[in-house]
Amino acid sequence: MRSFLFFAPLALVLAPLACEDSTADTPPPSPIPDGGGTDAEVPSTCPPVTGSGTKHEAGPTADETWTAAASPHLIETTLSIAAGRTITIEPCAVVRLSGAGGMIVEGKLVALGTADKRIVVERAEASASWRSIETRQGAEVRLAYVDIDGGGKDVPGALDVRGDQETATQPILFVDHVTVKGSASVGVNLREGGGFASGSNALTVTGSSTFPVSIWGRAAGTLPTGTFTGNGTDEILLPAVGGRDDVREDATFANRGVPYRVGATSGNGVLRAGASGSVPLLTIEAGVTMRFAKGARFLIAATNGVAEGALSVAGTAASPVVFTSAEATPAAGDWVGLVLEGAADARTKITHAKISYAGASSQVSSFGCPSPNAASFANDAAIVIAGAQPPSAFVTNTGIADSAGEGIVRGWTGDEIDFLATNTFSNIARCNQTFPKPTAGVCPDPAPCPK
Repeated sequence: MRSFLFFAPLALVLAPLACEDSTADTPPPSPIPDGGGTDAEVPSTCPPVTGSGTKHEAGPTADETWTAAASPHLIETTLSIAAGRTITIEPCAVVRLSGAGGMIVEGKLVALGTADKRIVVERAEASASWRSIETRQGAEVRLAYVDIDGGGKDVPGALDVRGDQETATQPILFVDHVTVKGSASVGVNLREGGGFASGSNALTVTGSSTFPVSIWGRAAGTLPTGTFTGNGTDEILLPAVGGRDDVREDATFANRGVPYRVGATSGNGVLRAGASGSVPLLTIEAGVTMRFAKGARFLIAATNGVAEGALSVAGTAASPVVFTSAEATPAAGDWVGLVLEGAADARTKITHAKISYAGASSQVSSFGCPSPNAASFANDAAIVIAGAQPPSAFVTNTGIADSAGEGIVRGWTGDEIDFLATNTFSNIARCNQTFPKPTAGVCPDPAPCPK
C-alpha cells in the first residue's frame, strides 16, 4: 500500500524543494512541462516508502515542509492549517490518512510534484475512507502532480472548497495534473464562493460514488479541462439552490466531456444568471449538454423590467447545445424550460440548440395573448419570453421537442417577431409559438396558434 499524505488546518504546500510564495490571485504555472505525454507514460523516479514515517497530531505553529524522506506522513484526526501558516509538501512525499483523518485549510497548502515525482495522499487503511481536505475563507491550495485517493467519508467531497459566499468567486484551488479517485462522496465540491484558480488544467476525477464535481453555478466557469468519467454519475452537478450560487459574473460553461446536471434532486432547482447592476453574460459552449432535474429551470430574472443577465447559447450545426431532462425515462413537462424575463440584453442569443421535455409550470402568467389550447393563462413553454419585445428573433436554428406547454411564449406587447422561420418544433402540446399582445387593440379570439 502506498503511503498517505495528510494535511491539516495549516497551509499545506507540496512543491519542488524550492517554492516561491504566491497569492491566490496568481497561482504559479506547472513546475515543469509535461512534455505532451500522459501522466501514465511518465515513469516514477520516487524511491519506495520505508520506515514508520512521521505522525502529525496538531496543526503547525510555524510554516512546515513535509519531506519525501520523512514519509509516510500520518494524519489520524482533523489537522488544521491556520491563517498565516503554510504546509509545503515535497515531490515524492506520501501522506496517509486514517478513517477520522482530514484537513481544514485556512492558510496555505502547497503540494507541487512533477511528472516523475508525484505526491500521494491516500488511505492509511485499505478499507477505511478518510474525510476531506476542506478549505475556508482566505485559504489557498496549490496542487500539481498529486494523486488523492480514498477521501469523502461523511462529507460533501474529498476536496471540499469553501470560501466567502458574500463576495465574488475566489480562486482558492489551483490544480495541475491532479487525480482525485475513489471518493466515498463527490470527488471535488466547490461551494460558498470557492472556485478554481486561473491556469488550472488536467484534473481527473474517477471512482467517486456520486458525481465527479459539484460546483455552484457562479463558479462553474472556472472548471478546468480534465477527465470526469468512471464515477457513480458522470455529470458535473450544479446544485442550483438559488441565491448566492447564482451566476453573478461573466462565465462560460465549457464542454468538459460530460453533461452538466442542474438540480441535485427533484424540487424546483433554479439555475439563475443575473445580478442587480452588473448584468453578467453566461455563455454555453458548443457541444454542452445541460440535464435538468424534475421541476428545475433556467432563469434570467428582471429588475424594473430590465433583464438582470444575458445568455449566449453558442451551438453549431455539428455540435448543438442540448437542454433536456435528467430523468431516466424522460417525458414532456419534466422540467420548466428557459424563462427569460424583462427587456432582453442585446447579447442574449440562442443558436443551434436542442430543447426537449420542458413545459412544466413556470409560475409565470398573463404575458402576451392567451393560448387557445391552454386551460388557464399560464405561460408554460420550452422558452418563455416574459417582458419587453426583443430586438429580433434571437432564437435560431434550434429544435424544440416534447413540450408539455408551448414551444415559445412570445410574452410581450408589440410586434409579431416570428420564431418559426429557422427553428423546428415537434410534439408540442399547445402552440409552437404564442401570439404577442398588440400595442393597440385586444388579443384575437382565438389567437393564432401554429402547430
